[in-house]
Amino acid sequence: MSRAKGLAAIAGLICAGAVTVIALSVGPEPQPTPPRVYSSCLAADTRPMPAGADPCDGR
Repeated sequence: MSRAKGLAAIAGLICAGAVTVIALSVGPEPQPTPPRVYSSCLAADTRPMPAGADPCDGR
């Protein structure tokens, strides 16, 4: 192999390595935060409830 072809091959390997490093360092885009779900069944109720009342009836 001639000196010019050897240098061209080395330059090609360096470029391919640089492209690989850049592609791996970018990584996936962050996912958006899912919306929070609040439920009166899970939250502490600050008002007293009458006896027999269902805290999960959706009112």
